[in-house]
Amino acid sequence: MSISIPQNSPASAASAAAASPASTASTAGSASLATEQTFLTLLVAQLANQDPLQPTQGTDFVTQLAQFAQVEQSENQTAQLTSMSSQLTGMSNNETTQLVGQTVTIQGNTVTSDGTIATPSSVTLSSAAQSVTATISDSNGTVVRTIQLGSRAAGVVPVNWDGREDSTVLAPAGTYTVNVSATDATGNAVGVTQSVSGVVQNVSFAQGYAELTLASGAQAPISELVSVGTPSTTTTSP
Repeated sequence: MSISIPQNSPASAASAAAASPASTASTAGSASLATEQTFLTLLVAQLANQDPLQPTQGTDFVTQLAQFAQVEQSENQTAQLTSMSSQLTGMSNNETTQLVGQTVTIQGNTVTSDGTIATPSSVTLSSAAQSVTATISDSNGTVVRTIQLGSRAAGVVPVNWDGREDSTVLAPAGTYTVNVSATDATGNAVGVTQSVSGVVQNVSFAQGYAELTLASGAQAPISELVSVGTPSTTTTSP
């Protein structure tokens, strides 16, 4: 039986209240209570407006009650899952903040030099490479060092710059970019994934997820964290 409820009726007002932003911001208990009140208001309106010659059957009420129970159960489950998700996120964020001050490796290609030694970096080759070349550029984009890493097997290859320019003098303290290219025996490009290591200086949640910032200035979301701990410090010679 279809019922048209006037806009100014209690049922219409209750429906609007249930759909308002304020109700969505309320607790699960008050939201559930508002839903029950809306259902009862609609039920009373249905009884008041039914056709006396064709009254609503008892089976119809049973069906409506069952549908209401399903909706209420769904809302309760959603509220519980939202609460669990918030708790898990809080626990995860708390664990992530403990990385501050720790040495980690993240995906990226930004390193720093203090004028004596540079932070280590590495590259992961998707397949064996006949030639691997690393170029280090300063903040102006000028290449200050080119390192030939030679033939390498697939996997992780350290690119630990000794902080010197091609002329063997120490590069000034600052931020540098390491770019690695690799080709196989036929001259085709080999896929590379670069990573850098450093001390976590800051953890930010401004983007809706944890983002790590290293002392070198390199940034990466927590999903791009490769490892925690001091990497190999073996220096790669030119």
